[in-house]
Amino acid sequence: MKKIVYTLLFALLAPFWLMAVEPIAEIWTQPAVFKADEQISVFFDVTGTALDGISDAEGVRVWTWFPNNPDDNWSSPTDKTKLKHVEGNIWRWDLKPTELYNVPADQITALFGQLQNYSGSKITDAFASDKGNAIAIYSLNTISAADGIIDYYPKEFKQDRPLSILINANHTWSDCETTPTQGKLASAPDVRMHGGVNDWEIQVMNSTENLAKTQLTDMGNGIYRKDITLNDYFGLSADYQVKTINMVFADKTWAYQGKGVSCLDFSIQAPEEPEVVIPKLIFFPQKVSQKDLLCIFRQNNEANVSKLTYTITAGSKTLNGDFEGTVKEMIAYVNLVDLLKDAGTLEKINVVIKSGAGKKLSESDIPLVQLND
Repeated sequence: MKKIVYTLLFALLAPFWLMAVEPIAEIWTQPAVFKADEQISVFFDVTGTALDGISDAEGVRVWTWFPNNPDDNWSSPTDKTKLKHVEGNIWRWDLKPTELYNVPADQITALFGQLQNYSGSKITDAFASDKGNAIAIYSLNTISAADGIIDYYPKEFKQDRPLSILINANHTWSDCETTPTQGKLASAPDVRMHGGVNDWEIQVMNSTENLAKTQLTDMGNGIYRKDITLNDYFGLSADYQVKTINMVFADKTWAYQGKGVSCLDFSIQAPEEPEVVIPKLIFFPQKVSQKDLLCIFRQNNEANVSKLTYTITAGSKTLNGDFEGTVKEMIAYVNLVDLLKDAGTLEKINVVIKSGAGKKLSESDIPLVQLND
């Protein structure tokens, strides 16, 4: 019976999924690494989607279907799938996965879903494995392996987003000044991080005044996790660029220490900053008349823009159409000869370009060359 109900539900909702929808601009979790039975917060940036600029009254909720669907009312969500508005286009989902989906932790490997307003009339593209943006449960297998000593997530971390650093205290090195011993840190009553950035240029020391700040979370079996946001943790200015994160681990008295292979300090290399490519808008020909085929090119589109539309206002006429192409380059062809043949003599046209979600990306006035009959 349940299978029949879900089949009918999908049939009713299929038109919503078949609509052109925009991907969620960014998703991150706090903490970045978490167990399925931990309380977490998932943050969504809905810029460029149908939920861009949505009001608190209209609301945003998660429609989730994996590991299962815990809230199967499309247009009347319960509190467990409603999001909280943080600021701007950022919304937060608070949950403990095992409680929400009512399944054991070892059966939850990832969370799939999409966002929508409360009524279900506006939706985003999915976050799921086939989209490359599923909310994954980090596997401790890597850090628990025989050679596992340090790991971190996400690999392409940002200075203003959560970062989780994991160590395997069973494999760290202590007593480096005398006779190096491996695994001693695993017996410590507590584990803390003595950390810095850019070869210890700025530090947060493992000292008495920092005890509340430096402690790691015990994940069990000698695995510990440190959750930080670099800018906040180290008090970095907005223009400070982190190149390396430097670490040594110890208990609060420094009786137990944890260093890397060959008793070296731990160091994590920051990912290279991606080059910011600005979208480029080209009109061809450069001098346009009412008797031309106007070509509009938009190159290097934003990653979350998969569709573009145009609206051309020419005197009393309004022309609408879609672009063709990919994120790298989208093109629209407008036959002004046919479209403006009854428009009389015009001095200019106005061109507005929007994303598929309806966000205005540009507006241009194009003067028209006057031709002699």
